[in-house]
Amino acid sequence: MLKKILLALFKPNHQPEMIVDKPSLDNPFMQSEGEALAIELINRFWVGNKSANDHHAKVMIKSVAEKMMADCRKVMSSTEPIMANRQLLAESILRCAKLQVLLISPVPEHDGTGLRGHLGISGELKTKILEVIKTDKEFESFPEGLNFDTALAQVQFAYRRAWAGMNVFEGLRHEYDDINPEQSKDWFRPFFASLCAYAESNYREELGMPNILGKESDSGKSLGSMYGNYMDIVLNGDKFPDLIWEGKFPNLENPKTVWAA
Repeated sequence: MLKKILLALFKPNHQPEMIVDKPSLDNPFMQSEGEALAIELINRFWVGNKSANDHHAKVMIKSVAEKMMADCRKVMSSTEPIMANRQLLAESILRCAKLQVLLISPVPEHDGTGLRGHLGISGELKTKILEVIKTDKEFESFPEGLNFDTALAQVQFAYRRAWAGMNVFEGLRHEYDDINPEQSKDWFRPFFASLCAYAESNYREELGMPNILGKESDSGKSLGSMYGNYMDIVLNGDKFPDLIWEGKFPNLENPKTVWAA
């Protein structure tokens, strides 16, 4: 039944109008299995994932799913599908990272992400959520008059949507072999960690909090911006952006070590 609902939902007449590139014969996703894979990924990470969409209205679940599918079709129809997917993946990772650092609990509470204590990620921002949503344009759509608990809930809901989208495009990345098959050497997780570092650094600057990463001595530039440079490298199209970043910033904490055993 769920499969029938998804197939009906993603018929072309249910999609918003969009401009797409001329289809490429070299794009393997132009075949029918590409559409089926996109539906499977959206179901796995969003429509059929209660951990992600719990307490979301049905109209919201449908709207988010339609947007994901429209974006997947942009990738499928692109003459450069790897780069089209990287753009969407990078945007979703940044969106998710900006929410992730607001949900990490401070010491001594448990941190399930493994990020706290690395790359200038502190867990201190969670208590500052009300200040953050007033100063950052990312949260302009949030309702007014929120208290800490309701603001935290809004951030959690937004995070689940961002997490789902991020994982859909991460799944497409594998189909295009835009990966390192050895997970410990792949760039997805260090890219996410780097953008979390970048997001926290920016929030701390916006709120006038101490810069715990420090600054580059010769330019006075925040080290957080160097973690943000990971996005530029990913979008530049290098096969292994992690190696480019590591070569460019050898003296910074390597985001690959965050989840090292």
